[in-house]
Amino acid sequence: MRIRDIIEQHKSIERLDALNILALALSLRKEEVFINLDRNVDEETSLRIVSLFRDRERGMPLAYIAKNKEFYSENFYVDEGVLVPRPETEILVEEALDLIANNPEMSCLLDMGTGSGAIGLTLAKKTQKHVICADISLEALRIAQRNSENLGVLGLTRFVCSDLFNGICRLKFDMILANLPYVASEEWDNLMADVRDYEPRKALDGGTEGIALYKRFIEELPQHLKERGYVLCEVGGCGQANKIREMLRAIGLHVVITKDLAGNERVLTGSWKNLS
Repeated sequence: MRIRDIIEQHKSIERLDALNILALALSLRKEEVFINLDRNVDEETSLRIVSLFRDRERGMPLAYIAKNKEFYSENFYVDEGVLVPRPETEILVEEALDLIANNPEMSCLLDMGTGSGAIGLTLAKKTQKHVICADISLEALRIAQRNSENLGVLGLTRFVCSDLFNGICRLKFDMILANLPYVASEEWDNLMADVRDYEPRKALDGGTEGIALYKRFIEELPQHLKERGYVLCEVGGCGQANKIREMLRAIGLHVVITKDLAGNERVLTGSWKNLS
């Protein structure tokens, strides 16, 4: 069967998704797919392509089909055990990189709720700083460790299975990064099907108003953030940002908010010293 004919049978798939799936199945670059549309593929390959197309038609995220997601120009292995890294999370990484560049004495970072390791491992590679990656999910930690090996930063990273700070003991950090679940439980049923049906709920559901985990995190934060340290939190918009900002202020932190490209309040940066 020709590649063109397989595409024709699955018109419900967006053209870019189809292109990515074909490139994956045929081990071709995306531009090579276009010049091979009349190529005949054997039955085994055809069945594999159709199977991948059907996964996408059912709503499976393309990243899970490809077992890969690009984040900050690095490739990360992902599957249903971890959240797919989002482009807006790169803003948190950019803020962290700026702070580290201006404070080169920083030596130890904590990536809380590491998931695939996208945040912590990217920072380890870009800065050569030591990073502890913590997550409550052993499955997520196995994936993060795999990505650490792939990115060549295994010597700079440690992996800790921990419910927030419970497994961190009394360590203090120069920087703590948190992209904790912040989808409100009451909004779960309204999520897009490819998120709700495939991505791990424990990596998304932040409890009532989406701030329950952040409340616990912030209560324990003073015991783990150094005097000259910074905490960076990704949040889900204006209302949530304001609530979490007030929590951070309540423990004595100065806070600034960074918006994403869509104008949504996305990253909160806190420090014991004035940030203005």
